[in-house]
Amino acid sequence: MAYYLDIKIYPNQSLTPKGLLLLMFLITIPASFIGVTFFILGAWPVLGFMGLEVLLIYIAFKVLFYKNKFYEHIILDKEKLSIFFKKQNNTITKIELEPTWLQVQIENIYESEDMLTISSHGKKIILANFLIPEERVKLAKKIRYGLSEWKNQYSIN
Repeated sequence: MAYYLDIKIYPNQSLTPKGLLLLMFLITIPASFIGVTFFILGAWPVLGFMGLEVLLIYIAFKVLFYKNKFYEHIILDKEKLSIFFKKQNNTITKIELEPTWLQVQIENIYESEDMLTISSHGKKIILANFLIPEERVKLAKKIRYGLSEWKNQYSIN
């Protein structure tokens, strides 16, 4: 089946699991050295706090990796625009909209933040919240282009 639009949107991730292991190694070695040095000097609580610090950094990165398993998939075919919110390959939520009256907008909620929204008949869906503003603008252009291709196809026939 031919699609006018087929886009998968993933969060940005610059750190691989191997990179995390290397980073944790580079954090653990100096923290251990500092903690053991203070332990020898009699300030034994520093060792525990250094270990806690390393553990919290590791947990923060694991949470980040977990959140990066989520992505959005947008498909525009002859009949509808479908938006799938997925975790790995499992669909969490599926939204279907009739594309004739769709509006794609970048809304400024604050001066420093914006949102990409698709709205139709009172429904408003926020997309790609995890992308940087420049990427949201590019995505909005791609969606608008796909919608215009769809409208041109069906306005001629």
